[in-house]
Amino acid sequence: MFKSVNEERKTFSRKVVDRIRELIVSEQLKPGDKLPSERELADLMNVSRPTIREALKILSATGFIHIRQGNGVFVAEQSDRLDNLAALLFLQTDTIYELFDVRKMIETESAAKAAVKGTSAYLEQICFMTQDGYDKAVVRQSFATAEERESFLSDSDQQFHLMIAEAAGNEVVIRIMNHLIDLLRQSRMQSMKIPGRVEQSLKEHMLIAEALKDRNAELARTRMFDHLTSVEKALLLDIQRSGNFEAADK
Repeated sequence: MFKSVNEERKTFSRKVVDRIRELIVSEQLKPGDKLPSERELADLMNVSRPTIREALKILSATGFIHIRQGNGVFVAEQSDRLDNLAALLFLQTDTIYELFDVRKMIETESAAKAAVKGTSAYLEQICFMTQDGYDKAVVRQSFATAEERESFLSDSDQQFHLMIAEAAGNEVVIRIMNHLIDLLRQSRMQSMKIPGRVEQSLKEHMLIAEALKDRNAELARTRMFDHLTSVEKALLLDIQRSGNFEAADK
């Protein structure tokens, strides 16, 4: 059932996703079925455990499986899956380049719409949260450990981008953004380790928030595009310098 996917390294996680998805769609794996353990899947499919972990994350994001901490991984009900178009999107955009392209398509327009459709109170809340995050992380540096700071920054970054999607008022976009940001969690954590990147991102967030507050749709769109491009370039340059090209596939 779980055949080897011994292909070129870059395609490993994609091949695992495609194989498990095929088993689910063909009903060889049925809703409620428990998948083998991470270690067993790695052995059966002749790949590393990190590759299995990444594939399961993608399958979870698209609603094909449920990961229950401490209990295992289970096939989800069909009703829990994303629609076919969204599922295809995530299964075919598992590189950082393509994921950032998708973010630029979605988030620039969301920022523009948020500037027009968002309530004044909600846009004020985005501004306050952004400034407060900058103060805590840069000015006061009020964290006991580096891990605590990274966790706060990761959560703040995710909340900022999701709040803009919510202000734009499109439920489908909100749902897609939740999954898209989750797929980029590792890349986001990696970018925070780049010297100066956190401070730069927070400043860019504040510029976006100001454009939203001023209800300047075009400026909000431009600043969101500039922010995503800035993060993408910094991350890819860091990957290139370190030689860690594997991260670009996550």
